[in-house]
Amino acid sequence: MKNKLIHKDFKLQGIPYTSHGIMKYLKEKKDYHNFLKSWFDHKDYILTKTSGSTGKPKEIKLKKLDLIESSKLTARYFDLKVGDKVINCLPIKYIAGKMMLVRSIVLGLDLYIFPVTSSPISDLKNNYELIAFTPIQLENSIPFIEKIKKVLVGGSPVQETLKEKILNSKSTVYETYGMTETITHIAVKNLSMGEKEFTSLPGIEIGKRDNCLFIKPNHLSIKMVQTNDVVELTNENKFLLIGRKDFIINSGGVKLNPESIEKKLAKYISVDFVISSIDNSKFGEVVTLVFKKNIPDNYNKAFTHLSKYEIPKEVLVIDNFPENNGKINRAKLRSIINKS
Repeated sequence: MKNKLIHKDFKLQGIPYTSHGIMKYLKEKKDYHNFLKSWFDHKDYILTKTSGSTGKPKEIKLKKLDLIESSKLTARYFDLKVGDKVINCLPIKYIAGKMMLVRSIVLGLDLYIFPVTSSPISDLKNNYELIAFTPIQLENSIPFIEKIKKVLVGGSPVQETLKEKILNSKSTVYETYGMTETITHIAVKNLSMGEKEFTSLPGIEIGKRDNCLFIKPNHLSIKMVQTNDVVELTNENKFLLIGRKDFIINSGGVKLNPESIEKKLAKYISVDFVISSIDNSKFGEVVTLVFKKNIPDNYNKAFTHLSKYEIPKEVLVIDNFPENNGKINRAKLRSIINKS
């Protein structure tokens, strides 16, 4: 097992390292060092936490062999080769950052560590094969990504305005779909080519139960993952992501998905907003448009593009949106606006 945990050609910023050497070098980077301790220990699993975007983060066990197989699938799909230069600017605390490190170690890549900030790269002097971003990181990095061949973006939905900015980019930009339980991405769509649907990676089976996606990740030891993501299957390996079942607004018996409403409004409202709901004695709950800091002029002109049930009945403003790992915490937001 131990010889599978680190490739003999692994490098960090151009310098080869053994397991002992990389542990010693990253001793001051606590998150990296602590993860590497667990990676190289005698156990056959690592512990990690889910993102907490839909509830309280929970700790789960992931088999090291599954992380290795996930890395190999990524290498095959994105054509990663030994010695390729890759960048990590994601926190090691969560699975996406962990996997950028694991891929580098087990595939023999050359890893470059950049700061975990909203603007992690600028004026790149070298060419790189791969980087993974959150949407806000990508938004702030567009002028600098042309030196990176393949760009992954995930963690939260990519807004239409950002998609338009990267259409026909010199880099190939993929929006990814996955979660901690599936060890990051199991499906992608090429935003550079304007793809609308996610396509599952080779060997991964998908289906639908109660309108929600289920996944059979055949490269992993787990048999199936049932999600709460409402999807529309367009063929056996493609799907449109509609939104989370957990977030459905039931207004007078009409079930509405806030993420679908947001996609429609995002084309016409350029400032930060979220669709949520507040309690209502007549309808149970009503659709509510929440802005951050200020309500813009003429925002309601965008309502002409909504159905009569989707039109917000309330418009509110708060100072900041509550977040977990860069994602809007919708449950907390709803609690805040219902108390205000």
